[in-house]
Amino acid sequence: MNIGSVIKYYRHKHNLTQSQLADGICSVSHLSKIESNTYTPHEETYEALLLKMGVQLKKELEHQKRLEQQLGRFIDCSLYYDLDRMEELYQELVEVDDYVQSTALINQYELYKFRYYLHSKQYEKANEQQKLLDKLKASFTAPELWMRQFFQAIQFSSLGDYKEAMALMDELDHGFHSIPQKLEGEFYYQKSRILLLFDRLALSAYYAELAVRAYEKDHNYIRLLHAQLLLAINYTRRNLVTQAANLYEVIKRNAKLTQQKELYQTVLYNYAELLQSEKQDEQAIELFEELKKGLEPGSYLHRAVIVNLLEIKTMEQEATAELIAQLRMSGTSKDKEYFNIYSDYFEKQKFSQQDLLNYKEDKMFPFFKKYGYIKDTRQLSQDLAAYYKQQGKWEKAHYYQTQFLENGGE
Repeated sequence: MNIGSVIKYYRHKHNLTQSQLADGICSVSHLSKIESNTYTPHEETYEALLLKMGVQLKKELEHQKRLEQQLGRFIDCSLYYDLDRMEELYQELVEVDDYVQSTALINQYELYKFRYYLHSKQYEKANEQQKLLDKLKASFTAPELWMRQFFQAIQFSSLGDYKEAMALMDELDHGFHSIPQKLEGEFYYQKSRILLLFDRLALSAYYAELAVRAYEKDHNYIRLLHAQLLLAINYTRRNLVTQAANLYEVIKRNAKLTQQKELYQTVLYNYAELLQSEKQDEQAIELFEELKKGLEPGSYLHRAVIVNLLEIKTMEQEATAELIAQLRMSGTSKDKEYFNIYSDYFEKQKFSQQDLLNYKEDKMFPFFKKYGYIKDTRQLSQDLAAYYKQQGKWEKAHYYQTQFLENGGE
């Protein structure tokens, strides 16, 4: 308990000057040192100062204990991915924000506020919070410094800056300080997720398995499902079709039972893509259609589903035109262009194969590569390399094969 900070908090709350509070108890200079926590006063002195403001030490200690428990629940909600309850606790803590600033809980509180903003996709607030943490870092312990860098890596990842995120993760993994035990599973999960984005599959699977074991040990069942999903996607990328399909079925059932809507939708999408790649079109369409019904029209995932349906289905021209039009719904500038490119591509399918090839090479490939759409870049690289090999144009085939390997990781 930072007794000096607590005294200062109540003094400001009661609109008292240091001179008014110190009168009859101690000198003003003495009180100044107490409030700055550079001097610990005798028990009788700080009890007298608190009592003058109507604060009883015993009740104050109980108050801080309750606050500590409340913050502990807030942190647990982050670790166990109970985001609804985390939102409720955040609102409760905001109401006593000024008081928390006067306690020894301040660093943990501000760190997990940062994590909360990232969970809730409030990126502007997260950016402001990150600046605040920079100011506080001189008072951080070694585990708190580790947490700050870890949460910053998640921030970079959330904003699509995966190289920066990976660099920070590598520093944390090979640094002097070990991973805080309570964040072990989360660290492994986040590192596996970023490695998967770079298609570094063997290493991603290694960290995903570490995350699974850590979450099992902590009985963290929701996050366990997320880690298992990473493994299933990993199996898909490595063509371990049976293992991937079996795991998707398990996660799909458990995500529905635990009412994890967003996770359930992600499982449906990835499972349907696996079925699509295995030419099991009817089953893939069934999952895509189920998913499409539950998504907001115009959302990123809704339009991604439409892209997949257009790639699979042979439909009447009217139905195809309607789906293509839905790809052109408004969104962020980059996403809007991404789906406009696909809508143009599907419209061009009625033209010659050479026109389609030119469009892939001149428009689609440069855009996907520039903006880091790794999966799309990799697929196009593979298609273009195969085409130019067939044509005997070895220089171009080599170029696109190189691009495929660059985006294919290990």
